[in-house]
Amino acid sequence: MFPLSNVKLMDTIVFVSALAFGLEIGVSVGALTWLVYGSVNPLGAAGGALLIILIVSETVYAFLGHLARRFFTFDRGDAPARSLFWGFLGLVGALLYDLNTIITPTVLAGVPLTVAFATLIPAIPFMLAHEISDFVFFAVVGPILVSAILKVVKPRMLERPMKEVT
Repeated sequence: MFPLSNVKLMDTIVFVSALAFGLEIGVSVGALTWLVYGSVNPLGAAGGALLIILIVSETVYAFLGHLARRFFTFDRGDAPARSLFWGFLGLVGALLYDLNTIITPTVLAGVPLTVAFATLIPAIPFMLAHEISDFVFFAVVGPILVSAILKVVKPRMLERPMKEVT
């Protein structure tokens, strides 16, 4: 999605990977994605501690995908509610991701926590772009990816039924 700053489809891919194939696959996809993207990023490679922070932060989407598979089935007419729920999870995931990737490196560099939180102020436009785009991608692209997966493979989501919302 370069050059759109902080707009990433990979978060949705990690989410859907965990949703369809389980937490282990989702975490693996998130880690491998950042290992590749962190090496060939057009804005510069991420290395060392920053790369670890980015990988750990990306796993939040795998955990959210794992959580989402427990709430909705795919054979009922719950598509609008499911899309909104997934969009909400994308927004929350992006917020957690952004907070961790902004504050943690600053604190690790020895900056006091109060100053680290102050670094959030100039980051607000980038954070909003990330949260809004993840909401849209999770709500719109997520279901499309799941439908495509269901047409090609029999993922784990079909092996054990997901819990229905009561």
